[in-house]
Amino acid sequence: MKMVFLDVDDTLYQKGKGPFAHVSGRINSYVMNWCGIEMEEAQVLRGHYIITYGSTLGGLMAHHGVDPNDYLRDVHDVPVEDMLKPDSRLREVLVSIPYKMVLFSNGSIDYVRRVIDALGVGDLFYDLFTIEYMDFIPKPRSYPYQKLMELYGRERNDCIVVDDRIPNILTAVDMGMTGILVGEEELPGDAKTIETIYAITDVID
Repeated sequence: MKMVFLDVDDTLYQKGKGPFAHVSGRINSYVMNWCGIEMEEAQVLRGHYIITYGSTLGGLMAHHGVDPNDYLRDVHDVPVEDMLKPDSRLREVLVSIPYKMVLFSNGSIDYVRRVIDALGVGDLFYDLFTIEYMDFIPKPRSYPYQKLMELYGRERNDCIVVDDRIPNILTAVDMGMTGILVGEEELPGDAKTIETIYAITDVID
């Protein structure tokens, strides 16, 4: 039986209209405060760590001794409930998906729960597979994709990955999964593209 693995930020809600921009801002502040550097240098360092480790957190853990749980609490302390409201259309679409759904997010479990509860869809998911359960090794690295297959007992062709970031979809496709990109970009190869999450049932078999 197939299973759908859905990203959260900029996927379940309109890109740029939710709390993720606030999270990114808090990451900049965390890096500046922890490393004692200014904004421009913090952004450069973040870019380097994302390329090298897959995330800012990975670099901070490797080089600065950051406690990942402290980091996650800090950067996800954003006004989710002020920015997101129950989305009846999203709920209707998700209910119509004929497979079990798991949230597959680089965010923390507490943050992801707040987002889906604010959207009014928190009861629809089979499970939440967040950064803590990835051993803090994020998408688009292959490790969390491999781990979720093992955890949920699914083969590659049973996995449908839905995400707004091209690198995350490319990893899924490269591993033999079905990839669905939420956004206006076009992807080469076998990945599917939809403009918004509301069109998801148009491309799920």
